Amino acid sequence: MKHGDRLVGTSRVIVAAARVANRVFLGGVVLGFALSLVFAGPLGTWVGQTEPGGDVVTGVMGVRLLLLVGVAMGVATDRLLSALRAVVETARSGDPFVAVNARRLQTIGWCLLVQQLLDAPVWLAARLFPALKTETPGLDVSAGGWLAVLMVFVLSRVFAAGTVMRDELAGTV
Repeated sequence: MKHGDRLVGTSRVIVAAARVANRVFLGGVVLGFALSLVFAGPLGTWVGQTEPGGDVVTGVMGVRLLLLVGVAMGVATDRLLSALRAVVETARSGDPFVAVNARRLQTIGWCLLVQQLLDAPVWLAARLFPALKTETPGLDVSAGGWLAVLMVFVLSRVFAAGTVMRDELAGTV
């Protein structure tokens, strides 16, 4: 590791811990979805108890929709953290400006975009399935999140161009 080794080392630990936590979350959500299919009766009873007289069928569908959104979020986060881990490892080795990191940053950008777009089905579930007894939030548009998506896609292009320039320079020396 060169300059910034503490930052890279700390990032490495944080990303590793986040990957473990996300995989535990993802496993729990997948298990929850599977259990919602296997134990549809008890789930319907629970939904019926949370809103007596409510539409149990739509409540169960709402729970399952939220679980599927959780699966999509977990998968996108896993892909993002895997790409980030690989970028951190190249920084740790002292040579982060490689062509593959441009592709990794693009993967991170797509994953961030998916995460931003998954706010919409959560908002819809809260609106369409009142049996879930969730407070209906507004469609929360995160300006910072959308700027992060844009920034990572731009950085991907910067890495790609920088790698080409570095390779051309190395060829002329």
